[in-house]
Amino acid sequence: MKVLLDEPRVFVTYGSASVASGEDPYEVEYDIEDAWADESNGLCGAGVEGVLVLTTGTHTGWLPFRVELHPGAPPLDDTWDEIVEVSFTAMSDRAVLAGLDGDAFEFELPSNQYRVRYSIRGMDEADTTDETLDAYLLQFWPAPPASGRIVKQSGKQAAYWHRARRTLTPQEQQEDEQHEAEGQEQQARERWGDRIPNDRLRHAEGLYLDAISELDIDLEFAVADADDATQRHIATWATLRSLEQAGLVDLPQIAAAVAALREGRKVPKPFDDSGVVWSILNAADVARTSIPVPPDGGSEQSPQDWAISTLFHSAMEDSLAAALETLVCLAYVYGRDGYRQAFTAVREAFPQLERG
Repeated sequence: MKVLLDEPRVFVTYGSASVASGEDPYEVEYDIEDAWADESNGLCGAGVEGVLVLTTGTHTGWLPFRVELHPGAPPLDDTWDEIVEVSFTAMSDRAVLAGLDGDAFEFELPSNQYRVRYSIRGMDEADTTDETLDAYLLQFWPAPPASGRIVKQSGKQAAYWHRARRTLTPQEQQEDEQHEAEGQEQQARERWGDRIPNDRLRHAEGLYLDAISELDIDLEFAVADADDATQRHIATWATLRSLEQAGLVDLPQIAAAVAALREGRKVPKPFDDSGVVWSILNAADVARTSIPVPPDGGSEQSPQDWAISTLFHSAMEDSLAAALETLVCLAYVYGRDGYRQAFTAVREAFPQLERG
């Protein structure tokens, strides 16, 4: 047996490392999805010739890797928690091990066809403390190509990746759909209790939609029952009221957006882009104050930040999501002491909500 690499500090990000072999192993390009094409396991992807994609337990950090070359299949070491095997073709006599970022570590691996055993210890314990609890071993030996296989599976992380990187059977797909539906129902009960939302509300997507349920669930359901035109008008109204309350409505950089809103239109590009909107506020000479947040003032936040964000929230394609998101922003612009009065003003401006 020959130790090709014994490196205590390989930096990984996104729980991933790789081995590449080729004329220039530092410049090998491949599609990450192709690495898992054989679906044999979820820890060592060998679907791209000359490349191994390695899953790690640690998401971001320095890990110990050891690489060995054997003349034949080494005895199995049962002290490792997770063990998989795949076939690998070394495209040159050089290979490199690296994370997605950080240093790459070169080692000699003669051009040949190999069997590779990837072993992991402490995968489930990784990321639970600041200490490095996981370790990784790659063992190569000459062998003809053969199907990949899972030799040993012990932990939850490995089980997840093995399942995630293969095509599920119809029964497994049905089980996943059932679990997803049950999870959605649980979330709905936690958010709305015994109240039953309409389909639009149930499927609306946004950053702050859970907040409106806590702040004023009656208003939320009334807006959800309104027609698209009313929802869009609410989004426009809430955006203008937020900008006025936060002292931003006369900001020259957003004059075109304010003009469109006052005409009852959606804000034009580029004000539908959050990055553009935030850059405008950051560059503007505007005082940013802070007030206690609703409903109980557990912290303080800037009404100017919430007000400027109404611009891109109001431009959302889903008129219901746009209305609810901007109403949440409106509440945070007015803060703990004023958001109830702001919501009263919404009802006065749109009496059809009470009738609905």
